[in-house]
Amino acid sequence: MSASEEETRLNEILTPFEITKEEMFKIKDLILKELKLGLNADTHSTANTKCYPTYIQTYPSGCEHGMFLVTTIYSLKVHVLFFHLKGENDYRLEEESFDIPESINQGVELFDFIVEKLHKHVKNLQLEREPLPLTLILPYPLLQINFAGAILLKFPKNLKIAGIENKDVGQMMRESMRRLPNIKFELTAIINDVTSAFMSAAWRHKNVRISFIVGTATNAGYWEKVSNIESVTHRPKPEMFVNTDIAEFGSSGQLEFLATEFDEALEKISPTKGQNIFEKMASAWYMSELSRSVIIKCISENILFGGESHVQLNRQDALKFANIQGTLVESDQFHYMALVLDKLGINLPSETDCARIHQIMEKIVMRSASLVAAAIVALIEQIDEPDIKIGLDGEVCNTRPIYHNMIRSKIDSILNPKYKYELVEANDEHGRGGAITASLILQEDYIYENLNTA
Repeated sequence: MSASEEETRLNEILTPFEITKEEMFKIKDLILKELKLGLNADTHSTANTKCYPTYIQTYPSGCEHGMFLVTTIYSLKVHVLFFHLKGENDYRLEEESFDIPESINQGVELFDFIVEKLHKHVKNLQLEREPLPLTLILPYPLLQINFAGAILLKFPKNLKIAGIENKDVGQMMRESMRRLPNIKFELTAIINDVTSAFMSAAWRHKNVRISFIVGTATNAGYWEKVSNIESVTHRPKPEMFVNTDIAEFGSSGQLEFLATEFDEALEKISPTKGQNIFEKMASAWYMSELSRSVIIKCISENILFGGESHVQLNRQDALKFANIQGTLVESDQFHYMALVLDKLGINLPSETDCARIHQIMEKIVMRSASLVAAAIVALIEQIDEPDIKIGLDGEVCNTRPIYHNMIRSKIDSILNPKYKYELVEANDEHGRGGAITASLILQEDYIYENLNTA
């Protein structure tokens, strides 16, 4: 093929990743429909976007203060954090991270491990005698029972730990705390990571109504009128933060019209077939694997590297989202791409090869931004307020300014001009929002017992 024929064929391969303006309107309307199904008591169980109530009804002021513990379970690691909130958006952070041992295969063992690490962290800080409030943050779907209790609905398959799904993780945590003598810290809150991201964004910025996480996982939450949440009655305030579980949108086939041959190939080997469809089109790992798959196809069609195959590139996870991020944000893109390819055994790539790989990655990231933008517009319309801030977090959202600019351009293409919005950074740092949540719960005396969504 000539160079122009190669370019034509590359565009043919990449065109299915494009989301048109009309398709964005369609996605937005489908998400709005799913939100209503998730809020409705009769259809909640079958909706893709479950819209779980969090019972969080208070905004942070930025002046929260006190000492707090936070722990998160994420990406095969446990993060243990101490926050000293000092008011006026100031804080001190002491953090440790621990790999979850492969020997742990039961939920009881996992929570014993977490409590042990928390206890050691507190001792290292010489605060073991302080009754520190503790928040547990989980980046997985939760059904809130009360502020310190939640049913864990799903747990990642790469963490092969039994006896944790559909269990009250708050109760499991408290039982582990009882098994270790002289524990002074107290479980105050269990929240989802999208709630934590919201709190972090709202702590720094007034009028935040939406939080969106796009990283290894994807989720969104927003501020909803309690009158629209049919599973919640008699709440003291008129609004509440809702966890949408947007990752599952599309699991009833709503996004099939966007699926490319590369999406379909990944879905065939997925351990979660038919689930998390929105997440699979938007999140970091899937964008990396989609980029790798497209590159391999382009090599097979002599569009890249003169058709020369490279064994290392055929390995799953050979490309990381960090490689995509660097390709898009580095000023010397050719030099950066050459370094990435060199590590994969591809020496001295041509500028044309690097430019085409950049084009592949940019197109796949733009599709992610288009989906996120459509979801944000749906949430803006659902809230229906004239001026809204959206807190963004996660590995992908933190690809600044490229990803933010992509989202902004796509929002602007379909948002009714009567709405004003601003994208802000949540910067949750593994769970600052958890400390803020605990502070609000204690300040407002919002520790409710035996509240459920039935």
